[in-house]
Amino acid sequence: MATARARPLSTAEAVLVATFAYLVLLISLTGARIARDGRGEPVTTVTAVVPVAQLRPVAAAAPATCVGPGTVPYSNAAAPGVVEPLAFGPPVEPGGPRSAAAVNGVLIQRLCGGPTAPGGPVRGPDRRLFAAIDAAVNGRDPNRPLTRQQWAAGVDRLIIQDGLFLDARVVTRTVAAGTATFGMRVVSRAPGADPVVIRTRMAHSDTSRYLLLPVRSTSGRVVTLTLRLRCGFQPVL
Repeated sequence: MATARARPLSTAEAVLVATFAYLVLLISLTGARIARDGRGEPVTTVTAVVPVAQLRPVAAAAPATCVGPGTVPYSNAAAPGVVEPLAFGPPVEPGGPRSAAAVNGVLIQRLCGGPTAPGGPVRGPDRRLFAAIDAAVNGRDPNRPLTRQQWAAGVDRLIIQDGLFLDARVVTRTVAAGTATFGMRVVSRAPGADPVVIRTRMAHSDTSRYLLLPVRSTSGRVVTLTLRLRCGFQPVL
């Protein structure tokens, strides 16, 4: 009797598996944090329920990091739908306000890669978005060269450990003209090419929607990261 052999996962399928694994891990960590902090009932972890008809053999386990050895970065600053100069990508709330949980999910998708919407195109992670967030939180140069190991470790640490996603809020606020911020300038549209992150200031007062995400810095201090959603997670200082 012949034994069916599982075909290797394509790059797109591998990214989907990795993204799903990260979301499951984030949910588990969030539940553990709620139980530990006493802000909810103890959480019992359950496995995801998938119809048997949808199961198929998997040739290899999901990678331990969402930035793997074959990961090709994608610049959301050059993506279709960008509406603001120097934006980090398309608006995060194109169809109206979203919950903090939904916005967190979009941020994780842009940092880790994956489908932009159910059934939508699969895109790689945005390396310079991570670098800009790291610059806003830890003061590092957002345009410094990043080895794959540094990039992978940094994204993992932000998503799993340093980003306090449970405490994130989405607010509407007015930011005054002259407020320090970052922008992304696309210098090449070649696949995998990074844009340049520039330090700039708001040209005029602006009322917009923001994600307020507490992040633990390398010094141990918690910094509230302010990301303008209309500009695809533009850090505002």
